[in-house]
Amino acid sequence: MRMAGIILVGGYSRRMGQDKALLSAPGEISLTFVEYLATRLSEICTEVLLVARDEKSSKEYLPLLKGQSWRVVYDQIPAHGPLMGLYSGLQVLSSSHALVLAVDMPFVQPALLAWLNAFPLTDELLIPCVQGIPQVLLARFPRSLLPTIAECLRNGRRDLRALLEIAPTHFLEEEELRQIDPELRSFINVNTREDFHRAFSSGSSGDLA
Repeated sequence: MRMAGIILVGGYSRRMGQDKALLSAPGEISLTFVEYLATRLSEICTEVLLVARDEKSSKEYLPLLKGQSWRVVYDQIPAHGPLMGLYSGLQVLSSSHALVLAVDMPFVQPALLAWLNAFPLTDELLIPCVQGIPQVLLARFPRSLLPTIAECLRNGRRDLRALLEIAPTHFLEEEELRQIDPELRSFINVNTREDFHRAFSSGSSGDLA
């Protein structure tokens, strides 16, 4: 029973105009978004995996792996959304559970990741909720969920929230989250150039994921 980290890097970054994964992390001039998140996950996870959308895009991240234990894989079926990314990542892990992050959440707090990691390992999804919205792009998923994900994909679903309708889920309420991350900075999502520039100036701007 071990914990892995999965970073979903398969988006097209259309609103940003360039690959968000390779942007410089706020306050971390020498690290990109994906390097920052992978570094944080490496502190508590036995393996860290980057999941790209296809083989071509996965090669963009290979230079980041030098000297690191991280791995890069790609979606089994391209352009099938984050649910396919989760499925493709969980399939190749040796760990029983995975902390899953979207790559455009560069303010994720190590304390929050450690807290999520400390919950007993069960077959339930562990999903934070902010403003009543399930934060499925910063959550914990069991590998035992693979058959359920496959069923959702066969039914044409591509979004992670599809799992909330059919899988056992433990929701973490905002009051609990604020005890660990008082400003909920972990859940800030950087989607546009405006979000990016505000992130550098204030460290706390952006949209919730």
